[in-house]
Amino acid sequence: MIGAPSAASEASDRSTGCAGPLVSTPISQETPSPEVQLFNRSVRVKHHGTGNKDAQPPDRTGKTIQGFSSKSRSRLRFVATNNSHRIKSQFGLTYHEKVPTDGRSVKKQLNAWLQFIRDNYSFGYLWILEFQSRGAAHFHIFLTIEPDKAIHQELAKAWNRITGESEQHLAFHLHPTNWIHWDVGTGQYLAKYLDKESQKAVPENCHNFGRFWGHSTCMKPEFISIPVDELEQLSTVDETTGEIYGGKETVLRWLGRLAEKQTKGYSRFRSRVAHSSYTLLDGIRAFDLIERYFSNLNFKERTIHDTINDRASKILHN
Repeated sequence: MIGAPSAASEASDRSTGCAGPLVSTPISQETPSPEVQLFNRSVRVKHHGTGNKDAQPPDRTGKTIQGFSSKSRSRLRFVATNNSHRIKSQFGLTYHEKVPTDGRSVKKQLNAWLQFIRDNYSFGYLWILEFQSRGAAHFHIFLTIEPDKAIHQELAKAWNRITGESEQHLAFHLHPTNWIHWDVGTGQYLAKYLDKESQKAVPENCHNFGRFWGHSTCMKPEFISIPVDELEQLSTVDETTGEIYGGKETVLRWLGRLAEKQTKGYSRFRSRVAHSSYTLLDGIRAFDLIERYFSNLNFKERTIHDTINDRASKILHN
């Protein structure tokens, strides 16, 4: 069936945007067919099994993360962009007098605070680590609920209790400006806002900080899967010549050209678009326009769009 949603899209969202099971992947010996994955704002063309099957993962034994890598930044942009409709606010976590330099201690305290949220609330979160000019770690916590006075007090008290900090530390985190409304917009602004290299470099006296960001399980971007072969429906027939215009090859070529533009002309799309996987960060509008174009040519209902809208509108239009 066209536009059949993935396992994730079957889950119903609560008002906080965090209900529903995780995506489950069936175990199969067969290579899945190529598919187009439609996210809230992104489009991913997925060709399974096209990588180097003999490639070995790099040996990172004894190595530590010392910066915010381009791949990590790209993944953050993807997650933020496709959760832009969920994120409602930003909460800050910092240190005052007791500033740990061991990342393991910092992450242990962060996890304890996030566990407090998981045990007592149902909203989702996206956290990002940065370093202040004085060398202290601090976190931006983006939440899927609007600021709430009662919850604010509990979150601030929990962080103060976990860190063993002073009354001044508690007062700082209780201040109204420490939990503010946040409009992510397209999601790219969030990534740009956090793309401050000066605050991503690990200070010399700090170590073992590991990852720079993470999120709750319910913030994993959901998608609708459409088999590539079903893109043949996005076509029309010339009544004079009988020639078919459009179809999957045309749609994939158009999406590939857009991907090429979004990556500033990265040449691999020119020769590999027919069999490579790629992601268009802001591609959902382009896909919708392509579908509208062929539907208007055919003067018929938009079959793919209607299926998406009826069965998974929460992903594309919430």
